[in-house]
Amino acid sequence: MRFNHYRLWIIGLLSLLLVSLLMAQNTKVKALLAEAEKLHDAKDYQGTMTKLQEAEKLDKDNPEILWKMARAYFDFADQDPENLELQKTNIYTGFEYAKRCVEIAPNVAGGHQYYAILIGRIGEIEGTKQKITNSYAVKEHTLKAIELDPTEDSNYHVMGRWNYALADLSWVERQIASVIYAKPPTASFESAVEFFTKAHKLNPTDIRHLLWLGKSYAKLGQKGKAMDALKQALAITATTDSEKNMHQEAKEILEDLQ
Repeated sequence: MRFNHYRLWIIGLLSLLLVSLLMAQNTKVKALLAEAEKLHDAKDYQGTMTKLQEAEKLDKDNPEILWKMARAYFDFADQDPENLELQKTNIYTGFEYAKRCVEIAPNVAGGHQYYAILIGRIGEIEGTKQKITNSYAVKEHTLKAIELDPTEDSNYHVMGRWNYALADLSWVERQIASVIYAKPPTASFESAVEFFTKAHKLNPTDIRHLLWLGKSYAKLGQKGKAMDALKQALAITATTDSEKNMHQEAKEILEDLQ
């Protein structure tokens, strides 16, 4: 009896220690995630990645860590979209994190958001056929992300880009689409305007919403609205390389429209 009592006491003590360790680990992970988010808001993408990697070592299957790792890799790639090697280095790795998040936690909006963004970028890297093939996954996961979190402006931006890209397919690309799908996905510049407008309303200080809103109006031949959106984009201070590239693009389009 004494031996059994002693064994139960040991088991209870070990269980208590384990719970304490798990609680301490959870507290540390939350602190690292909070630090990572502050750094991300400050657009310190390397600092963000460092904190997320520390958190990953403590809890590798945490859905929040997974989708934010996907976002971090996307942020690296987005600083120079024309650099193919930079894209390949980061986009494919980021996609694996987003994919794991969706598999582990299918009701986490961030996982679907970055699954859509990254698989879309993979299509751009791999060419027209893959871009069109991936388009349904982009739409499916973005709409799921909107369903789970209707306040996230980036999801509406992705749907705007989805409509813009498909509406802007060349005749040759449309023939490829008709081979891949019996009924190719339908999209329009009008729908792109609606999504970019929604994204801008949710986050009026994001340059990319206004840049792409301007580009969409330009495609529709609405020169005045296009110029107004592009001028608003240029009025927002650009701090990252990505934002500076967007400013340059907005200036070039404005010059063409004038």
